[in-house]
Amino acid sequence: MVKSPDRHSNDCGSKIYFIAPGLSGQHFLISTRGEGMATNIRSKPQVVSETSEAQIAVHWREEEYYYPPAKFIGQANLSDPDVLNRFSEDKYPECFREYADMLSWDQYWHTTLDTNDPPFWKWFVGGKLNASYNCVDRHLAKHKNKAALIFVPEPENEAPVSVTYRELYVRMNEFAALLRDHCGLKAGDRVTIHMPMVPELPITMLACARLGIIHSVVFGGFSGEACGLRAADSSSHVLITMDGYYRNGKTLDHKASAEVAVETA
Repeated sequence: MVKSPDRHSNDCGSKIYFIAPGLSGQHFLISTRGEGMATNIRSKPQVVSETSEAQIAVHWREEEYYYPPAKFIGQANLSDPDVLNRFSEDKYPECFREYADMLSWDQYWHTTLDTNDPPFWKWFVGGKLNASYNCVDRHLAKHKNKAALIFVPEPENEAPVSVTYRELYVRMNEFAALLRDHCGLKAGDRVTIHMPMVPELPITMLACARLGIIHSVVFGGFSGEACGLRAADSSSHVLITMDGYYRNGKTLDHKASAEVAVETA
């Protein structure tokens, strides 16, 4: 309160001022004049001064460069300093053969990049491969006992789960067989996946890729309605989901979302 009349005064012309903060960051000056009189409200913008970079810099932590160890640099795919020359603009697009040759092809391509129908560019035209094979099968000979997936559950009292390449190969093929034999799915069919971040999610995706099934992955946190709309949009007739999972320390009923998704689709 800035000013108020004397408590013994009968002067109704005295003013009372209050300064009140507004929701938008401004302050409002409110004045009243006499009993029963109208209240005037005048906006008083809050003055915001810019902070210089020098003022901010004093709060920064000390900056240092942390270089990776030589062993880590040596195993990197781009450890060769000549990579910038190999991938220079004048060598585009044939330079990307180098990356393509890292994969296992069922049928090698005849054209690296087809630009005849822009913006629908086609890479490695004529080539055929299986993403599932490249992610799993070709690693079995040397790394079958190496962890392919390491999953850390949300409950802190549960231990991390490691899935080796060999285990991933078995589980992926088991689920692919279920999709093929039980659901009758084949290459070109569409499915919708509505699952949280659990090992079963990449296993399901790899199983679909193995059979050539087009799979639409819907974020597990989306509502059942959102999932159903995406399933309908892709003309999917199969929904792959789970009944529940942990999120933010709580157990969520995911089956209820699945029922809404099916009804919406």
